Amino acid sequence: MAEKKEKEKKDLKKKGRAKPEKISLSKKEYLLLKEKADGLVKCTDSLLRLRAEFENNRKRLQKEKKDFAEYANYELIKQLLPILDNFGHALQNLNKHNEKEIKGIEIIYNQFRNILGKEGLERIKTKGEKFDPRIHHAVMQEESNEHPENTIIEEMQAGYTFKGRLIRAAMVK
Repeated sequence: MAEKKEKEKKDLKKKGRAKPEKISLSKKEYLLLKEKADGLVKCTDSLLRLRAEFENNRKRLQKEKKDFAEYANYELIKQLLPILDNFGHALQNLNKHNEKEIKGIEIIYNQFRNILGKEGLERIKTKGEKFDPRIHHAVMQEESNEHPENTIIEEMQAGYTFKGRLIRAAMVK
């Protein structure tokens, strides 16, 4: 019977479920062990905090890298907007010229707009829309019985967003 109990104890020790044996310690030994245990707890806590901080930094860097890649063309497209505007102005003022020239410029203008659109550039809707100060810049106001209050009646300069981010507010009346 004693052999059976010893064997059960050994099996439990192997499985890590053995009952701890009672150890008697002096107060000095107890305080020393407690001090070491507290030091280990502090060290473990410090390591966990460091690990969490490292993980947060890693996630932040991944987000910054993703944002950089997504908006890398932002400045280039911002610089191309005046060219897009000038194409639009040129098309409006070509009424008296050769139709072939007008058609050629329209093709180039549309190709240019389509390329910028594929990159994420979107024109802000203006005429007939309700004024939104986040995306519209009012340069004039006019009272009208034909339109409800705070409705845009004319666009002075086109506004654009790039992948959902405002690149230039629309100038409106």
